[in-house]
Amino acid sequence: MTMRDTKPSSKEADTRVDRIEGVCGFVLAAGFGTRLRPLTDLRPKPMIRFFGVPLLDLALFRMRGAGISDIAVNAHYLSKSIVSGINESPWGENVRVSIEEPRILGRGGAYIPLRDWFGKRTIIAYNGDVVSDIDVAAALAHHRKTQAVATMVVLPMPLGRDNAVYCDNTGKIVAIAKIPPTTGGPFAARGFACLQILEPRFLDYLPQSGESDILGAYGAAIANGDVITSFVHHGFWHDLGNPQQLFAAHKELMASPETRGRMIMRLGIDAWHKLKNSTLIEVAEGSTWQDGRGAIRVTGPSAFIIGQSTFRAPGFRVELGPNVVAESGFTCNGDLRLRDAIVYEGASISTASARSGAIYDSSHVITCTHA
Repeated sequence: MTMRDTKPSSKEADTRVDRIEGVCGFVLAAGFGTRLRPLTDLRPKPMIRFFGVPLLDLALFRMRGAGISDIAVNAHYLSKSIVSGINESPWGENVRVSIEEPRILGRGGAYIPLRDWFGKRTIIAYNGDVVSDIDVAAALAHHRKTQAVATMVVLPMPLGRDNAVYCDNTGKIVAIAKIPPTTGGPFAARGFACLQILEPRFLDYLPQSGESDILGAYGAAIANGDVITSFVHHGFWHDLGNPQQLFAAHKELMASPETRGRMIMRLGIDAWHKLKNSTLIEVAEGSTWQDGRGAIRVTGPSAFIIGQSTFRAPGFRVELGPNVVAESGFTCNGDLRLRDAIVYEGASISTASARSGAIYDSSHVITCTHA
């Protein structure tokens, strides 16, 4: 087990809010990203980009925006990429990195090496593979008001593949399971939104060494009569666990021109691009985008170009839109039209590979027509 602290940074992130005392953050970023392959063959899931921004940075933005100054991040799979990502993040100053070696510790075991660092502080833990506009400060205020040992931020409806979070009419969690409790009720079935708030003594329910799952701790706490409560999130939320979910999240954000700009700011996308001196440009329908090496005509709404454009399309007719997010540094090798697509830096797109509903990176074309 290795602990590292990133150095203080002189970068000024535009998330300046009052610091919350007695609270620390924890971003879970150690997983293998198996369901997101092949996009995670060469990079860990928290370093996958959403509108050009690594998911890890969006998680750090949520923490900083709530006034959390002390944050830990765990890492295992491709851990050097996580460390580099933190060092390059506008919100990566003073982050404690817990590198899990030689084995990954799981959703419960990840907390144990950090117990001394957590100390007596309340822990706000956020999965590094989601994108959301969860109001972390409001969730914390609810947690403190209820005096719960743990609070789960939940979605109004359960998620199909996961255990449901069953709550009574006060919001108290009575079970986390595939099927509802057989006694009592009625209970509302919710979905876990991948953010939880834990008091230090909750960690006593976890095995104090080795790999473990935090669900066992929740079951033990409920059985012991501890108060576990819920906070319902009704806003933007996506688990980016597989390519289809990644594609669906991009498409939902692009589908609402009336609210898109505001949401891009709420998620931290706009702030990241400004702080990194990057660009996020929505190219108007009917316009032509040029950089001296080619021209791309935008034929539909919601086409975004990210970064200083260095695409190559020599002599070819290339059309984008609708619903395309394209990073700079891609190459077009033939006449083509891209619709409903995510294009990452380094992608090389031919006439034969161009299709609607796909993700392109430097090595793969992934069809996401059933997102």
